[in-house]
Amino acid sequence: MNIQSKKNETELILFLSGSFDSVTAPMVQEDLEKQLADVTKLVLDFTEVTFLSSAGIRCILWAEKHMQSRRGSQILRKVSNELKEVFVLTALDNVLTFE
Repeated sequence: MNIQSKKNETELILFLSGSFDSVTAPMVQEDLEKQLADVTKLVLDFTEVTFLSSAGIRCILWAEKHMQSRRGSQILRKVSNELKEVFVLTALDNVLTFE
């Protein structure tokens, strides 16, 4: 997985590409832990994500919980229909914010 980030004051955008799985989810979480100190809006751009496993979902839920505890928000941007189906099947489409 390739992770690129763009930070504007209190907004952090992570551009993810490749598989979001048990190998790459810890890398994403580590990256987030380093950058979330003063972030109130987190955007995960899924334009180039090709696969999502339960480990990726766990990382997304960790970030959601972290942002909520800080009264911030998380947005999942440009999630493909195939990956969106994973969120629908797990009923997380009602918990997470999509754009």
